[in-house]
Amino acid sequence: MRKFIFMTFAAGLIAWPATAETKTVENFVRAMVELKRTGATCEPYVRGSPLTVMAGIDAYFAALKQPAPNTVDERTRDSIGKLIKQHAAYICSTKLVKAQNNYISAAALYMEDKPAEWPDAPWIDFPQWCQDPACADY
Repeated sequence: MRKFIFMTFAAGLIAWPATAETKTVENFVRAMVELKRTGATCEPYVRGSPLTVMAGIDAYFAALKQPAPNTVDERTRDSIGKLIKQHAAYICSTKLVKAQNNYISAAALYMEDKPAEWPDAPWIDFPQWCQDPACADY
C-alpha cells in the first residue's frame, strides 16, 4: 500500500523537471506518509488519538485528488502489542516524536519551496503522547 501511494503521488510529479523543489515536495510527502503510518500503527497505545490529530493529512491528499495513506505497520504493531502497556506507550511515543520532528522539518522546507498551486502543509497540533517521559501513567 505504501508503495502504491508513493507511486500514485509520484505519477503527479512526472511533469515537473527534477529540481530542488521536486526533492522538497518528495521529502515532505514521505515525512507525511511516515507520520500517518506511525500514527495508525500506534493508535491503540498512546493517548491523544494520533489519527484524529493527523486528519489534516487526509485533507491534503484529498485536495490533490490522491488517496490518503492509511497503512499500518503490522509487524511493528504486533511486536509492540506483546509488551506491557507502559513499554508499548513509550516506544510509540518515541516513534511519534521522531516522525513529528521529521514532518515539521520537511513541512517548513515545503512551505518555502512548494509550487503555488499545491496546498499548504497541514498544521498539526501534536499533543504530549505520555504525561511523563517514561510513560509511567499507563
